[in-house]
Amino acid sequence: MIRTTLLLLPLFLSGTALLVAQGQKEPPLISLKMEDQFERKQDLKNYQGSVVVLLFGDRKASDSNSKLGERLHVQFHPTAQGKSVEEARKAPVAPLQGLKEGQKSPEVFVLPVACIGKVPALVRSALRGQFERASPYVPVWMDFEDTMKTTFGIDAGVPNVIVIDARNRLRFKMTGEPDVKSYERLVQVVDYLRKESLK
Repeated sequence: MIRTTLLLLPLFLSGTALLVAQGQKEPPLISLKMEDQFERKQDLKNYQGSVVVLLFGDRKASDSNSKLGERLHVQFHPTAQGKSVEEARKAPVAPLQGLKEGQKSPEVFVLPVACIGKVPALVRSALRGQFERASPYVPVWMDFEDTMKTTFGIDAGVPNVIVIDARNRLRFKMTGEPDVKSYERLVQVVDYLRKESLK
């Protein structure tokens, strides 16, 4: 089953009013810091000004998350299609329509998060090595503290998606294997947030 939550997006998508989180006046500001498989520090605040899609889940969801991540990257970076992973990461973001002269199209970053949980240091080291071999070019945020689960909740065995706007605020959450409609809605939300960031 697919579940979606949308926070304070004042528009209509596919004829359906977007939801406003009950009792909230502003979307929640998100602060996330982790290390990736290369032990490099990753901080969400470094992505301010861009729209960030975080894909996370347990081990059983890793294949689905990987496929969804590739699909979303190509969606917003069309020239990445058919290229190696290393080259695809360098593809430019698709330009927004109707930009004023000198305006730059906001970037979209699709960031994978491996939800591992609290494990001994030796196990962490082994897992980092596995991720380095499996993903030598794409940084994978390593969640060894159950941060994603405690902060956002997690559905087992399926993709979990959150979308963060250019001001580091949570604006959308989706869990489950996306069907055609839910994928289209996700793309619409990201495009809307890109446009909103220019205002």
